[in-house]
Amino acid sequence: MHIVINQKEYAFQKGIRDDHKIKTSFNELAKQSFGFDFEAWFQLGDWEDRYIPYVLLDEDCVVANVSVSLMDFDVSGEKKKYIQIGTVMTDANYRNQGLSRFLVEQALKDWHGNCDGIYLFGNDSVRDFYPKFGFASAPEYQYSRKAPNSLDIRIEKLNTEEMSDLQLLKMKSADFNPYSLFSAENNEWLVLFYSTLFFKDKFWHIPQYDTIVVADFEGDTMNCYDIFGAGDISLDEILGAVMKKDTKKVVFGFTPKEQDGCEMSVLKQEDTTLFYMTKHPNRCNENPLNPILSRA
Repeated sequence: MHIVINQKEYAFQKGIRDDHKIKTSFNELAKQSFGFDFEAWFQLGDWEDRYIPYVLLDEDCVVANVSVSLMDFDVSGEKKKYIQIGTVMTDANYRNQGLSRFLVEQALKDWHGNCDGIYLFGNDSVRDFYPKFGFASAPEYQYSRKAPNSLDIRIEKLNTEEMSDLQLLKMKSADFNPYSLFSAENNEWLVLFYSTLFFKDKFWHIPQYDTIVVADFEGDTMNCYDIFGAGDISLDEILGAVMKKDTKKVVFGFTPKEQDGCEMSVLKQEDTTLFYMTKHPNRCNENPLNPILSRA
């Protein structure tokens, strides 16, 4: 489909997963815009229909993109379907021409009214851009607590370059986090994306509990981003198995169901603001946190 924006013609296309040439150009723009490479994730073959780029091309080159991610959530036991807008990027030579506006409008045209809500995470530099489409900014809140007792239980650090470990991660992450009030489901494609980039060394397997914990450590603090398991083991035991002996504090990357002893604080992330449209999941509970591993 060809369209004209500011007297210049572009090709507009939705979904590029099976077009190698366009997908390669898309990846080049992502590297220029964000400094990361999708290629390792492409090679895993786990790009599902849940991730839909909306692209504008000049000749054969992707010059702007807005991606739509179809997100399933369990919100306090209630199933919800949300749309997350992300990977918003424009080639430096094509900015301020209305390309992102066109793509956001197309995404909203397709999905507004066909889901339970739409949200995105925007850079601080565009805080005035998204309200033009009906988005409102909102704070997020993070929970932390005193660390439980450390347990002497064998754990294994997953090697995300080993296919057997990736298959285990994919299988376990297909379920929602049973310890979270607000948890992503059918999210394995996005978890695997994280496993190729930002979270490569953060996956811990507890064979005795058949559970995977996503965590890292900063001094005496354990950041627990997500948990994939059946939920039949107490949260204290899960945390105690993975934490270090000198861990004193646990900070959650999700909203825990068990909040006794937890402290709540405003989540401060550099250059990141949550924007939501009507019926956004963050409005379904008082102070939930969008799970860190559900951010596309």
